[in-house]
Amino acid sequence: MAMTKYFVGFSDHIEFVVIFTKYKDKWVYCWHKKRESYEHPAGHVEKGETPLQAAKRELYEETGITDCEMIPLWDYEYIWENNQGRNNGRVYLAIAHSIGRLPGNEMGRIALFDEVPENYTYNREDEMNDLINVEKIWKAHKE
Repeated sequence: MAMTKYFVGFSDHIEFVVIFTKYKDKWVYCWHKKRESYEHPAGHVEKGETPLQAAKRELYEETGITDCEMIPLWDYEYIWENNQGRNNGRVYLAIAHSIGRLPGNEMGRIALFDEVPENYTYNREDEMNDLINVEKIWKAHKE
């Protein structure tokens, strides 16, 4: 897949949300039961839902977190390798103030990390670069 990043608001049709999450200066990752690896909370925007509502819902469903600050980071577009489709999404940063009980779903547990876990579902190098970008945006947001 080829991904292009845009400023938040570039796309008026967001279908998917991804949530980078920090708690006590650690990155929160979810253990996906079927894939047997770590990933971010993420999911589809449901009919009648805004991207922000979807991000909050997915964050709760996959981590149990409800008490957080949610910051939009960037929009993206994935063009599938076969050029037969695309996926528009929005990426958020959640700064969690507390972690609740994990609801029963496809995630088996959550874990806190200083960096990208070794057993990460997707491309680890891309993820490391994304974490650097997220930190830069978060730092600018705080100033």
